[in-house]
Amino acid sequence: MPLSRTTSLVPWTLAHDGRSFFATVYSSAFSGVARISGTKKTMTRIKPFPDPGNDQADGAFDGRWLVWNEYHGFDSFDDFTVWAWDSRTGQVRQIGAAKQAPDGRSWGSSWRQADVRGGIATWAQGSGPNELAELHLYDLRTNDDRVVRIGHPLAPFLLAGHLVAWAERPSPGARAKMYLASAPTGTSVQAPRALRGLRDVFGLATDGRRIAYPDGPYRSLWWSPSLQAAPRKIVGTRGADHIDNSVQIGGRYIGFGIQPRLFVGDVKMRRYVKISGHSGYTRIDATSLLVLYATGSKDPASVGPITFVRLRDLPPMPACS
Repeated sequence: MPLSRTTSLVPWTLAHDGRSFFATVYSSAFSGVARISGTKKTMTRIKPFPDPGNDQADGAFDGRWLVWNEYHGFDSFDDFTVWAWDSRTGQVRQIGAAKQAPDGRSWGSSWRQADVRGGIATWAQGSGPNELAELHLYDLRTNDDRVVRIGHPLAPFLLAGHLVAWAERPSPGARAKMYLASAPTGTSVQAPRALRGLRDVFGLATDGRRIAYPDGPYRSLWWSPSLQAAPRKIVGTRGADHIDNSVQIGGRYIGFGIQPRLFVGDVKMRRYVKISGHSGYTRIDATSLLVLYATGSKDPASVGPITFVRLRDLPPMPACS
């Protein structure tokens, strides 16, 4: 990928157009959030970081709106602001921020980045002691920010059908289960079959209609082709191997890591291919695959190679044994 050969890029979501993705950029000319061409040496600057040496970002794109958490520091995910960019108008605006405790530090928050679907953004943030948190739903069309849950919600994400889902422990020490609510109203709804029996699952990936996730011990990878279908195990590990927390899903395709190996699977054909024997992670949607290869450096400005290809250009996947 042309720009990745000269500039430090940390990709975090695809643009779903088969041509570009969004990433954190670190360079002497610009450090911040940008849209990157996968085929040309170009980028569109979206928002610079206030402190390039200490800021990072992660988020999601729904085809129009880019929403991300801007994290201030590399030691935790507690101090952050939430931003939105309208790709039609180019407008950038802050839509949220971490709350501060009486001692001036930010209350502890869960690690998952903000999500967006259909013009609705969601995130969870700490709001008090003993891991108290609140779950936000923000309508980007009306600028309406609503807190729909105060308790211990973790890692919210959005599903097709205007639903928000999150993991939460029903009582201290209990295993976390999945809860759902209507995104437009915040009203609780029953979890669909694909989510109903999940416990202690925090690395779930979805394209809105399908889900994939590593189990609680991170020893197996599970998949459901629809929200109405029960998940089934599709990959198991042996020995000290673990499925990592970077599972990706795009239509019939899944990207996952059993570090240092990276894989892409075609669940419909029940086939997979190893795409790298080196550490890194994937980003995948229904048309494109991005692979970032780890550099081994702790310097955020280090340049790491990136591959960006259309899924149709991948070599034939061998049958799984």
